[in-house]
Formats: sequence, structure tokens, C-alpha cells
Amino acid sequence: MASNPQKTNDSWMGSRLARKEDLRLVTGQGKYISDIVLPRMLHAVFVRSDRAHAKIVSIDTSAALALPGVVCVVTGDDIVDELRSMPQPVLLPNLPAKYPTFYPLCVGKVKFHGAPVALVIARDKYVAEDAAELVEIEYEELPVVVDPEAALEPGAPLINEDHDDNEIFSMTFTGGTTQAEHDANDKEVEEIFQNADVTIKERFRVHRTGLTPMEPRGVLCDWSDSDGLTAWITTQRPHIDRLAIIDLLDIPADKVRVIAPRDQGGGFGVKAPFFRENVIIAHMARKLGQPVRWIESRYESLMNVGQERDQINYLEVAATQDGKLLALRNRGIADNGTGETGVYWGFVMPFLGAVELPNTYTWDKADVKLRVAVTNKACLTPSRAFGHFPTRFAIERAVDMIAHKIGMEPSDLRRKNLIPHLPYTSTTGEYYDSGDFVQVWDNLMSHIDMAKFREEQQAARSEGRYIGIGFGTGVELSGMASEVLVPMENQPGYGAASVRLDPRGTALVFGGDAPGGQGHETSVAQIVASAFGIEPQDTVTTTGDTATTPFGSGTIGARGASYFMSAVHNACVEIKVKIARILAHDLGISATLDDFEFVDGQVVLRSDRSVKKSFRDIVERIIMHPINMPPGEVGGLEATVYFEAAKPMICFNADFCTVEVDIHSGEFKITKWVSSEDVGNVINPLIVDGQMHGAIVQGLSNTMFEEFIYNDQGQQLTADFENYKIANAADMPDIEVTYSPSPCPHTPLGTRGIGEGRPSSVPGALSNAICDALLPFGIEITELPLRPGAIWKKIQESQA
Repeated sequence: MASNPQKTNDSWMGSRLARKEDLRLVTGQGKYISDIVLPRMLHAVFVRSDRAHAKIVSIDTSAALALPGVVCVVTGDDIVDELRSMPQPVLLPNLPAKYPTFYPLCVGKVKFHGAPVALVIARDKYVAEDAAELVEIEYEELPVVVDPEAALEPGAPLINEDHDDNEIFSMTFTGGTTQAEHDANDKEVEEIFQNADVTIKERFRVHRTGLTPMEPRGVLCDWSDSDGLTAWITTQRPHIDRLAIIDLLDIPADKVRVIAPRDQGGGFGVKAPFFRENVIIAHMARKLGQPVRWIESRYESLMNVGQERDQINYLEVAATQDGKLLALRNRGIADNGTGETGVYWGFVMPFLGAVELPNTYTWDKADVKLRVAVTNKACLTPSRAFGHFPTRFAIERAVDMIAHKIGMEPSDLRRKNLIPHLPYTSTTGEYYDSGDFVQVWDNLMSHIDMAKFREEQQAARSEGRYIGIGFGTGVELSGMASEVLVPMENQPGYGAASVRLDPRGTALVFGGDAPGGQGHETSVAQIVASAFGIEPQDTVTTTGDTATTPFGSGTIGARGASYFMSAVHNACVEIKVKIARILAHDLGISATLDDFEFVDGQVVLRSDRSVKKSFRDIVERIIMHPINMPPGEVGGLEATVYFEAAKPMICFNADFCTVEVDIHSGEFKITKWVSSEDVGNVINPLIVDGQMHGAIVQGLSNTMFEEFIYNDQGQQLTADFENYKIANAADMPDIEVTYSPSPCPHTPLGTRGIGEGRPSSVPGALSNAICDALLPFGIEITELPLRPGAIWKKIQESQA
């Protein structure tokens, strides 16, 4: 859709303003971490394990060290006495788990294929690559475990010898906090199932997949004895990374500065953890007294990060014959990988997935339990739809299965069971603050005539064609309140922003979160322009530099529009109050902010619009000529504001898609995709449309194509784009995004965050559409990915 840069209702809020960032990005003027070059910079390359589970018998670095240009080769044994191991308190959630102890380089043994065993540093990147191939490692093989259910069996080979089993985390999410309360709740749920008219019980399996940023990770560190460490890191959370480096390397806090590059090629959660590579690069820069840079290869990226989902959910649902959902029971099992990633440790994602299992529906009771197993795979790392891509697939499929069993239209069953009024607390204790689920659903349904579709479906079947329609819904987090984030990640949830006006009327905005392409510069400029009545181009935004920005927990959990932008707006209001106070003094009148309007570069008295002063003039007067001021007033126009919502906040979406399935091959085509979104008041529809399109495409790609595959020996077989297929434009349908907004009452602009969870409703909607098309065959899909071969096999089994 074309961009319209015009203001809407005398405000830049809600305008389809073209992204400020795009000019430099599309003309090759972006500055990514690979573009940052420092004098005397050295280059680092990791030597990674080619085994999944093995003792390290010996490491011979002599041939690598003999190569001209090589500065050093470092192993795990070389560093154990030079820095602290993980975990450290700043990287630990407030959740009961068995956290593994590990160093940036493997010590004693390797636990997954691709683990870092040694580090080569050279004066040239290509010399470092050549030297890495000369490092010889002797291993002693250990038993490999790649199946989470097998890992949890008594007597399974241990991944971490200092633990007595492979269960890193387990929790019951329903019924209370004590074992007696859990037991009583479980009994009540069992009674509901015993007396229910209809039940379903299935094993739902979602494969290991995730998101793959266009730009892999990178770290560049520089050490100065006078200034300390400056680290450029591709990260979503520079302030958290700074604290971790301080603690792990025992560097004074005033000697560490972390900068997230202004431009990053995507994050999607993948760059939110604290990674072991950051520590060793920082350590070596300090030790060598020279800048050291590591740029991750695509092979390394696919071996180590972006791997999520990977859950089994044994889900049961009870309902009445007329379609009232009564109770759900779930036994979740998640494959954590090794658990060696700071902040999230793998299990935090399935933890939140279990919390969000009830989704948008009312339940009388629930019994939800989760076990998470360590295995010889790379640790799970966050991806959009954090933890609940698998649980959302399971619950949305189960709802359709109930509908099929009682002969009810799945869309009618959903509407009947949508939470009718908010606020609401789910059976797992998740708080839904505000919105109107039914309104959003009805908006979706206004884009399909179900009676007509069913007629077309019957006609198509008579011609040997199989078409279907599927639905999915999703409650998503709109930012992460401290009351959620502190227990989950041991970090605050507030948003923070500093706004400073310069004497020429330009607004300078500083934020501690680090975006990865979401359009923060544009959205911030629209908020500031709307607040001060200036043009968006008169705002400059700086993010992700811990030396110049207020503390922020990072670009995670859809915090942008909900938390960071709220802080920006409130900082602008604080400055406007001061401007109004001084202008009223200069005019010799009694007036407050409410008596003035900031519009079209002017500050205008509402009661007499002939009384006004240009925004630039009053700003320059306050900053440059702070004389004859109101009593007690000083010059300067700057405010730092921290925003914390009164309650955790949500956004909501619903989708439908239509498909046609070829029963002779299992191939299917998505013929239509429509979404209905409640994202609150929209700052920039162009950016929100892009977020929605991107999230739905990522969900479809995960559902249909992407899969990380490990063989029985733990070898990762999908570490390139030839074997790890990502959807392209030709694979995707046209997507129609519609809106049914309800302003959030807990943010000053009525905005909601929308970027994080959106892909989660996609696999359920698509699977439901295929099952609807194949209803004559009685096919129910319970596993992902959705591949034509698997669909064809189910058709053959049904016909047999």
C-alpha cells in the first residue's frame, strides 16, 4: 500500500509516514557491525565441535600458531582462571531450575555439534579461518541424547554430570502454589473430564524451528587502560549485556560501554540472550590490548541460534455437546538443548508457552504441567511467538477437533467461547488487561460469508476438489511489565526515554533499547512531532548506547509502542509543561499547558489564537537566554522519563485462511489470508502493516518449510540455506490485514505493542484449513511441519 506522508487530524499520529531509516538502508549507507573498522583490529574465528557429546582428550594448536599472521589460539583450559563462569546473578531468572555451569569455550567436554572449543585470533580474517582448520582436537565419544522424552527417562545418559538427571525445569501452572492445592485442582479437572459430553486427547508435536535474522551476530571490542572496554554488539539488550560483561570479567562499572550498532539486520528475539561469544571477545581485547572483532558466519548462526519451538504437548480438552469448552489438561515436554545461553537458558520460552496455553478462550478449570529436558542440541533461543508457537498450535487444533466431534461450525464454537469481557485472569494466572475479543472476531468474520463458502466447498467436492477454511486466534503480550519480567528474567520491565531540545528546535531522543529494523526512528519522530507541533524530520533518535541512553531492558516482548514510546510521549509532555509555564510568564498571563496548543511550529494560546510564539523561538529563549525567568525556574529543556504500566498489557488477533488441497499429491495452496488486529491506537499503519505481514510470513515459513534436523548421533544437518528452507515471496499468499482497535487504557497514547507474538496463531489456522478441506477423509493434523508428503500419507491411510 502506498505511503501517505500527510498528517492525520492535525497530528502525525496515525499517518502512513515513510520510514526515516529506509533512505540510508536502501542506498547502501547503513552502518552495520561489519562496517565498523578500528585501527590495529584483529579478527577472531571459533573452532567448533564436530561431535555432539564427547570428552576433549587433547587440543593441538601448534600448526595454527605457526601460521604467519596468527596472534594467538585460546582453549577453554586457558581461560578458566581468567574469567568467571556462567551462570551469574544478572543472567538468572527468578525461576527454580538446574542451571548448567559453563565457560565461553568448552572445558572438559562438548555437549552439542557446533559448540565453541577454541578461538583463533589473527591479523587477517582469512588467515584466522585457515588457522582454525589447523587446530587438531582429539575426542572420546560419549552417548548422545537428542530425544527429550528419552532424556527424561531414568538412567538416560547425563548431559550435565553435576546434575542427577536431565530435567532442567518443571512446573505446575494451575491450581495454586502448594502440592496439596495442585492435587485438589487435578482431582476437580479429572471429575470434569469424567462427566463431560465430549473429550479429545492428542499428542501434538512441533518441530525445532525459529527465526533467522538477515544479519547474523557480531561483536567488536576495544580496550583502553584509561577508558576501559567499548563493545559493539549485535544485541537487542545492550544494557543487560553491559551488566553481564561487568560481572563476568570483573571490570569496574565505569569502564564498560556497550553499543548496539544503529543498524541491525533483524533480531526477532534471536539477539536477546547474552551469548558466550561476547565474553571471550571482550576478554581477549582486554588481554591483547587491541580491538578484536568476530562476525558470525551463516553456518555458525544456523548451528547455534534461532532454534526454538521443539515441544510435545499431550493435550486433552473437555466440552459440552453444545460447544461449551469446560477444561483443558496438558502435559508439556520441551527439548531445551544444552541450556547454555544466558538470560533465557532455553526453558524460559516453554515456560511462557505453558502460561499462554489457555489463549483467548474461557475455561472452567485447567491442569497444565511442563517438563523441560536438556539434550545434545544447541540451546533454545528466543524467536517471535516466544514459547507459545507450539502450545498455540495444539490448542487451536484441539478446538477444531471438538467442533468436528460435535458437528459444530469451528468459527461458531470459537465465538461462543471467546472471553467476553476484560480484564480477565486465565486459568494459568495470566492477566488480560483490556480489549474486546468479540469485536475483533466479528470484524474478521465480516470478511467471509461462511454460508456461501460452505456451498462452494460442497460444489468443489462434487468436482473432486477439496477446499477448506481454518481459523486461529492469539492473545499476545503488549510489552513486559516488571511484575512479569522480574520473575521471568530477573530484569525490570519499565520503558525509558530521554528527550532533549536543542536551541534550534530540534528534538533529540535517547532510548536504551536496541531496535533491529522495526522503524523506531520513524515512530518516535511521529510521537515527538505530534507532541511539539513540529515536523518529523526535526527529531533525531539515538538508541542502544549505554553511555548516552537511560537504562532499558531491551527490545523484547513488543515493548516499543507500549513502553518505550509511552516514555517518549511522557517526556515530551514534561518539557511542554515547562515551556507553557515560561511562555505564560513572558506573556504576563496566568496559563498552564492546557491553555496552549503546539501546532504547525507554533505555540498558540487557545483563548486568543493571535497570541502565539514560534516553537523554535520559545525553545531558544529558554535554553540560550534564561533571564527574567519565573521564580525558581532555570533554563534547559530536557526530561528523562521511566514508564511502567499499572498492569501487564495484551494485544489480540484473529486469522482465517482458505486453502485448496490436491489429494493426489498432498500439495496445498493458500488462496486467501485475512487477519483482524487489535493493536490499540496505531502510530504508523505502514509500519504496523509491515510487522503483521512479516510475522504471518514467518509463521507460515516455520509451519511449512523450516526445520532444524539432528540425526541420531546429534549431527546438525541443516546448517545452510540449501537444507534449511526459508519461505520466499513466491511461496506466500496475498495477506489482508484489517484492524479493530480498542485503545489501551494503560498507555498515554492508547497504543499496544504488536511485534512479538504475532506468528503464533498461524500454524493452527493453516492446519485447521487443511483439515477442513480433508474432512471427508477424517484427517486431523497433530504434527508440524506441514509437508505435502505427510498430508498425502494421511490421505492414503484414510482411504486404506
